[in-house]
Amino acid sequence: MKYAAHFSGWLAAFWVCAAGAQPQAGAWPDLAGVYRPGGLEVQPCGANEWMRRAFDTDEFCLGSLDGWPFSEQGLANWKAYSPIDDPVLRCRETFPRTIMRGRPMRMTYGDDTIEIAYWFSGKWFTRTIYMNRAGAPEGTPLTDFGYSVGRWSGDSLIVETTHFPAGPMFNDHKPTSAQGRVTERYWRAPDGKNLLVDITLDDPVNYTKPFLMNRQELISAPDARLDPGECTPSSIWAEDDDDVNEEN
Repeated sequence: MKYAAHFSGWLAAFWVCAAGAQPQAGAWPDLAGVYRPGGLEVQPCGANEWMRRAFDTDEFCLGSLDGWPFSEQGLANWKAYSPIDDPVLRCRETFPRTIMRGRPMRMTYGDDTIEIAYWFSGKWFTRTIYMNRAGAPEGTPLTDFGYSVGRWSGDSLIVETTHFPAGPMFNDHKPTSAQGRVTERYWRAPDGKNLLVDITLDDPVNYTKPFLMNRQELISAPDARLDPGECTPSSIWAEDDDDVNEEN
């Protein structure tokens, strides 16, 4: 009887490990800290995504879209997007664009969560990463930062985010849909201080296959000076609001 109980306990432990149980908080790799964007960037077409597209010709990456697996619908969505609809003009941060906009980033650990925050307009905008969850609960609404679940794979933090609204993800307005899924992988750079991150997009509406959307290096900056300035909405929107007021 004693041996049967011992075997049953061992078997239960085996299945927990086989199911991919996560380590306790103290056992997680320590990626916490404040970081600023570094110079490493790798995009599908090898060009800097911060270049605004030429809207008169619909060209980007020197006229080549080879690195972007657009679906027909995705290419149409991109060409039809109006620049004045860009939420950035209203000082609104949205995912996944916020993870690639060159903001200072802060990572902190909770008991069963990790928080990733971005400094913008004089304050921190915080995402909560829920560890050890299978995915978003049924009925989860779309929000600007989506719903994120995390897990550990060796020394890498893997974060999968869904339930974010359709919108532009770069300054050149390449689209994402509400059916998109973004996977981030964070791990320590060889220097032991900085972070590396891969950002992969799976969006069946706009693209024909998942692809590496961006790769960045985040430089450890515990004493980073944070700009206290607030974002000011674009004059485009101010003029728009004046027109609405006059009509009313």
